[in-house]
Amino acid sequence: VTTVHDLKAVYATVESVDSVAARTCIGGTVAGLVVDEGARVEAGQSIARVEDPKLRPRRAVVEARIESIKSQRKLAAIALDRVAKLRRSGTASQARLDEARTDLEVVDRNLAAMTAERDLVVAEQAEGAVVAPAAGRVLKVRVTEGAVVLPGETVALIAAEAYILRMRIPERHARF
Repeated sequence: VTTVHDLKAVYATVESVDSVAARTCIGGTVAGLVVDEGARVEAGQSIARVEDPKLRPRRAVVEARIESIKSQRKLAAIALDRVAKLRRSGTASQARLDEARTDLEVVDRNLAAMTAERDLVVAEQAEGAVVAPAAGRVLKVRVTEGAVVLPGETVALIAAEAYILRMRIPERHARF
């Protein structure tokens, strides 16, 4: 008994079971695209960077306001010190001392608000990093460097680790 191999040419494709999209969080211009189709990526790896040109000047404005408020705080602290000394000597009224304390508290709260706004701008800038949501291979890159993207737009399509072989064969050969 001799075994004869009956080989047939078939058309087949390797496809991923799951594919995930790497999307932008903010709108802007694609400033750095570090992957290409077929590249292997790890989960959390940066694959692109989106920069909003309005964020850098906005941050500079907030930084300038913070410096201004810090100067106001120094002035309010000096005024409170002066009124407290005058109050101890009996020259200033309690109302004037309370007013100076309130002025300092208002400036402190303004400083806290501006610091929080700066942190918000910094966080927005950090959201420009587009990361791979899962490990796998990049199937398709949908943008080029310098392209303008909107929030939520797909930058790349990534095939997750599991793959299947999808064969297309004539029905007459299927049983073999």
